[in-house]
Amino acid sequence: MLGKKYVPIVIIIMLVIALGFTSSAAFAYWQDVSQIGNVVIRFEGEDANLVVEAQHEEFTGKLVPQGYIYFEGEVDEVIFEYDVSVDKTLVQSMNLIVEAKDILIGESDEYDHLVDISIGNAKEYFVNELFNSVVTVTIVVRLLEPIDNDEAVEKGLDLELVNVEDSELAYNSIKGKDISFTISFRVEPKEVE
Repeated sequence: MLGKKYVPIVIIIMLVIALGFTSSAAFAYWQDVSQIGNVVIRFEGEDANLVVEAQHEEFTGKLVPQGYIYFEGEVDEVIFEYDVSVDKTLVQSMNLIVEAKDILIGESDEYDHLVDISIGNAKEYFVNELFNSVVTVTIVVRLLEPIDNDEAVEKGLDLELVNVEDSELAYNSIKGKDISFTISFRVEPKEVE
């Protein structure tokens, strides 16, 4: 239905993480995240900081659905990489939890399900062991093409690809809008088995 009429969607990915990705900024990060939950690691009476360092360049291109790259600067996925560690020596492994949340297109969450965020090998919620080494977390962001039932039938697509009620309305609602989301990094003790 949208076919060649599909105009590339301009996307600016904003990671709303309150840190400058240095160990000196880690304290400010803890302050912001602590409003959501207890993320300060207690070790022998001292606080430890989670250090998150960006290993990617800032993204400034246009994110479009797969198969719709027509112009220079357009991509069908954006990859972010972070090195995560703790600034103290741990005596037991912890769970590193990375979560994508507060996904908006423009200022609306109506079509947030069209933003596909993979963290490691999981969707939007990733748990990994954190011990005394650096963990590299890879986040891949893609934009799904809005497909309604009529379009799927017309094009002979699998009906499981249907993701909106009206693909033209969804397209017009999200085209040219910024995508924003929050990536939350936190550490929790592992459950004792």
